[in-house]
Amino acid sequence: MNLSEENLYKKVKSDLCRKIFEGIYQDGDLIPPERKLSEELGVSRVTTRKALKLLEEERIISRVQGSGTRVTMHYGARPGNMEIITLVASAQNEFFSRFLDAFQTEADKQDALVLYKQKPHRISLEKCLYQIYEKGIRNVVLWPENIQVEEETFRLLRGLGMNLVLFDAVAGGKYADAVCLDNKDALTGIYRKLEQAGCKKIGYVGWDKNGIGSLRVRENTFQKLKPDGHIEYISYEYHNRLNDLSDQMIRRTLEAMKDCDGILYAVGELGVKFENYARLKGISHKAGMIGVMPGAEELGIYMVAQDFTGMAKQIFRCLQMQNQVEDIWEAADYFVKGHQQF
Repeated sequence: MNLSEENLYKKVKSDLCRKIFEGIYQDGDLIPPERKLSEELGVSRVTTRKALKLLEEERIISRVQGSGTRVTMHYGARPGNMEIITLVASAQNEFFSRFLDAFQTEADKQDALVLYKQKPHRISLEKCLYQIYEKGIRNVVLWPENIQVEEETFRLLRGLGMNLVLFDAVAGGKYADAVCLDNKDALTGIYRKLEQAGCKKIGYVGWDKNGIGSLRVRENTFQKLKPDGHIEYISYEYHNRLNDLSDQMIRRTLEAMKDCDGILYAVGELGVKFENYARLKGISHKAGMIGVMPGAEELGIYMVAQDFTGMAKQIFRCLQMQNQVEDIWEAADYFVKGHQQF
């Protein structure tokens, strides 16, 4: 076989996978017989047969004599290796940089190469993930952040042979594992510390983006602990540009919470930004936050730090389960407790 012939049947395989991903052929559907496929794709039946053999070996289709060829995607574990892992995330920030450092350290121990792919703006995340699949990469760790991905996308990618772990997501659904901070435990720990410090009226400051699972869990936990607690929201548009958050906006928020003797911040960047202003203006209260940020300790903020090392180890355990020979993998959500730094 020459190289061009090998590339030809791999292209046929790729074309069929794309049609499955795009829903042209759905799970359980019969696909055209070899002769018709060969005519449609303009290749020989030998080439088509080799492509179908690859798909059958990868448990994407099944061929039964006399019954035809049917899409039968497999959603469990598949034998594989973890030599290359792609990490898909937003542009780096303090939070992600800390995680990336821990993840790379764990990858070095596992002798795995980590490829970083920034979530694109010009194409959809779904298309980005499929492009990674087309490159032959089967292990992906995704930080969805504020982007919602339909479970159907994960089902298709899983069925085509991609292993998926969602980082900082509270739920991965049926086709991907999820690893994140135990947000309920973290927020409860900070709240109890503020109570121990004598706070009676504790307020909460968070982003107005409750669609993000971790933020939703934090706010819901606060509301259960303090049903009558004061909550203020900051527009999520300032998430990656806090310098644009004006002193006037911070002042209005703190004035609205002037009766609170303790403030709990959903994320570290808000805590440091607001408490710097409070100290400058002589505003006195106790404060706590989830996350560790430079300057927080000097401001006397109670913190719970994410255990990025523990998260990285758990992600690799998830990928190992998904790459095993025994087909016993089922998607699960894993919550890693943080470290209290009071």
